[in-house]
Amino acid sequence: MKSLLFIGHEFHRKTQSTKFLLDLLASKYSVETIFADPDADNFFENISQKEYDVLILFQIMPSLEKIKNIAKFKHFAFFPMYDHTKTLNNSRWNEYKNFNIINFSKTFHNICKNAGLSSFYIQYFPKPTDISDIGDEKSIFFWQRSEKITTKTIEKIISTDKINKLYLHKSPDPKNKFIVPSKKWQEKIIYSSWFDTKQEMQEYLQKSALYFAPRKYEGIGMSFLEAMAAGRCVIAPDYPTMNEYITNGSTGYLYNFKKPKKIDLNNIRKIQKNTIEYIKQGYTTWEQEKYKILDYIQTSPNIIIEKINEHIYIKNEKIKILGFIPAKIKQTNNYTKYEILNFIPLRFNHPNTQKP
Repeated sequence: MKSLLFIGHEFHRKTQSTKFLLDLLASKYSVETIFADPDADNFFENISQKEYDVLILFQIMPSLEKIKNIAKFKHFAFFPMYDHTKTLNNSRWNEYKNFNIINFSKTFHNICKNAGLSSFYIQYFPKPTDISDIGDEKSIFFWQRSEKITTKTIEKIISTDKINKLYLHKSPDPKNKFIVPSKKWQEKIIYSSWFDTKQEMQEYLQKSALYFAPRKYEGIGMSFLEAMAAGRCVIAPDYPTMNEYITNGSTGYLYNFKKPKKIDLNNIRKIQKNTIEYIKQGYTTWEQEKYKILDYIQTSPNIIIEKINEHIYIKNEKIKILGFIPAKIKQTNNYTKYEILNFIPLRFNHPNTQKP
């Protein structure tokens, strides 16, 4: 059996959010896993001095040059997470341009494709949950994972008098602190801290019909996806990956994070029903399509970056060019002529690029 080294963030060891992928990879490869803090001083010491058929990097972007100096690989693939990356600002993308990139976010897939990177998109769906309780419509489950979305956020979206119980899971992500709820919630809160099993978590979650998504952005979004798989009505910011799964008013509610407004909760049961059917259909498709990941890992990257050789004109130099370092050639009136030289991804800011 071919060998594969999988390197991911240490936080995923605890959450087991990459188990679905590791199980898939194990169907074809002998998988060796490393979960580590990419910023730790001893990060590269964890890598065995061996030869592998495939290197998989999940979310984290360590120095490829250092990894290649330790171990040998025939094929490379990278699974970026939208919440961790969002743009191509990281200069390390210059090392990753020859990678096969596998995206679970369509938004980031398009960013990669527009930059000329080799990207394959596939949408993950969890297995539908056996639902024992459709949940109380006036009860909401919320796991406060970050300091950006708290019970204060819920108050902006839902009137507290519409909620009888708030099941508050008190377990922030690393480097985040728990924000104490206001007095409005005092008589309504039931706290939890952690669950010994996934089944215990599911039973607790199903007490509520409503689920308030805990993060502004997601890489895949296991927490809200598992809530959808349990038939919950998910309320989430209108950002990836939530808005890649949720259709507002049909399979959940999306709100404007910057300008939140109260939402109408009169359609909860219909949304729950729609969500259950949506997840069932999505899971069937995922089970059929997921093996394409195994094929894509060993294909030659389809890169168009190095083929580009052209000039562009930019007005007032108010642009950063996605994917390239521009070299100034000539300035005429308010326009500057540039030649595209080589690849370094930057955030795309697109005012006027018409030729004068």
